[in-house]
Amino acid sequence: MLNDEGGPYGSKDTRSPGEWTARMGGADNWEFPNDQTAIIKAPDIILDLGFFMSDEWESGVMSLQHWAAVGGEAGYKADPVGNGPWTYVKHSVNQEFLHKRVENHYRRTPEFHERHILLVQEAATRMAALLAKEVDIIPLIRNQRQTITAQGFKTELSTFPSVHQGIGMIYYRPEAYCPQGGEKTKAGQPCGPSKGYDPNDPLRKPEVRLALNHALDRNSMNTAFYQGNGFPSVDYFPPWRSDFLDSWAPHPGPNGKTGKAGGYPYNYDVAKAKQLLAQGGFPNGFNTILNCLRSHNVIPEWPDICEKIKQDFAAIGVNAELEMVNAFGEFRNLAYQRNRGNWMWSASPSLDPVCHAVEFSLIWELGNGYREHEDASAFYNKCLVTTTFAARDKISQDFGTIWVQKAFSIPMFWVTAEVAFNPAVVAEYKVNMLHMGPVRYHEYTKAVTK
Repeated sequence: MLNDEGGPYGSKDTRSPGEWTARMGGADNWEFPNDQTAIIKAPDIILDLGFFMSDEWESGVMSLQHWAAVGGEAGYKADPVGNGPWTYVKHSVNQEFLHKRVENHYRRTPEFHERHILLVQEAATRMAALLAKEVDIIPLIRNQRQTITAQGFKTELSTFPSVHQGIGMIYYRPEAYCPQGGEKTKAGQPCGPSKGYDPNDPLRKPEVRLALNHALDRNSMNTAFYQGNGFPSVDYFPPWRSDFLDSWAPHPGPNGKTGKAGGYPYNYDVAKAKQLLAQGGFPNGFNTILNCLRSHNVIPEWPDICEKIKQDFAAIGVNAELEMVNAFGEFRNLAYQRNRGNWMWSASPSLDPVCHAVEFSLIWELGNGYREHEDASAFYNKCLVTTTFAARDKISQDFGTIWVQKAFSIPMFWVTAEVAFNPAVVAEYKVNMLHMGPVRYHEYTKAVTK
């Protein structure tokens, strides 16, 4: 068993142990009587156990025998072994991965013999490589569609919405959560003072958070970046889920629709935004930082969208300095340091169950709260003792109403990943690109046979 405490099978580079032990009690609580059966004796109620056992986060199953044979973590990194339909050949950091197919794989043998992934951040460079037929599939920037299709290439959508786009707002309680006895939190984060705590942080004020929401012209963003196809978001509350309330989305979205049909929780109203800023004690605005992803497989447009957000904030007197980062991990490191407040981050999470979703950024007791809301902690603790889906819908609706009223985030759109591909090589790539964009499930990519 792997853990993050060192030892012969320890690893400090994986978050999977924390994901499992925080919710399922750790290896001492797991039994595997045979190859097809897992018995989990969880410390709390987990209605979404099926979700955690799925490959939605692609945690993978590692071979303990191989780990030992190659001498532990360093050897495993050089020669990783999993149970997927692709075998590792080589990789270069920030450059490429090369895999070959597993013959007679138990789930599906890929039609292509090799999978070569090139890590290219610049959208224009990716498009040029596709048009030159140097690559066969790329993440699609929506405003590239006409150029790409005009030259005979095709595009395809993910089978599910891939992420919901928004802005998270960072601030802390005075002290990080400390369990009695001084041991680490469930998620393994250290406890103690939060150096970024500031009682005067403007983002602590609901009026300020509401002002930022009313400052965004979401319809113009939708038109400019998604050709009107972005579906309005209420953050972790998708409209197709049974707990969604139409009252959360009363403002018309695309085609004038409201509620679960496609409404926004906040309308675009600069005058109202300025009024709310004044009510929150910041009539002249304030300075903040917007942490923005430089590259994203599902939303390649993120850097340009961040520029538009900066402009909309400036119109109400809020100066947002853009802080560009290469990956979500860089943001997490900044948030965990807890040494600065009053900053925001470009968020692109996905279809996680609501009791699980709040754990990533809201829950003080887990030690990883970027926004330590007492309301979120109260909701999370109810999740641990709620035994039916109907009862969970009710507590979720109560919490969702608080979320919208207090503007815990700046929700924007549900975004469906898209790809462009060369139809002379690829016959079809139509799969669930949840979270990751067009990097998974290429065993289902159909080849053009010649």
